[in-house]
Amino acid sequence: MIQESLMPILAQLPNPEPQAPPGSEQILGVVGNIKWGAGVALLVGFFVGVLVWAGGRWVDHHRAGKVGVVMMLCALGGGILYGIGYQLLTHFAGV
Repeated sequence: MIQESLMPILAQLPNPEPQAPPGSEQILGVVGNIKWGAGVALLVGFFVGVLVWAGGRWVDHHRAGKVGVVMMLCALGGGILYGIGYQLLTHFAGV
């Protein structure tokens, strides 16, 4: 009964378009800087992993070689997540 009386009133309510809040440009700038830093960190992590792996193999230190391989694989996995993260978020958000 209450639902039947409220539905015509609720159907007349307007649906306003979303607006960005004031200062959103600065927030997007900070997010862009963080994204840039994450990309640089992934590249540095990969190449440091290559150096650790090569150094471990050079001095025949197998544990260092394994740590270098793990660093490279983590950097590659992070790069994949970095590349598909935006697409996954926009897909799940329905944007």
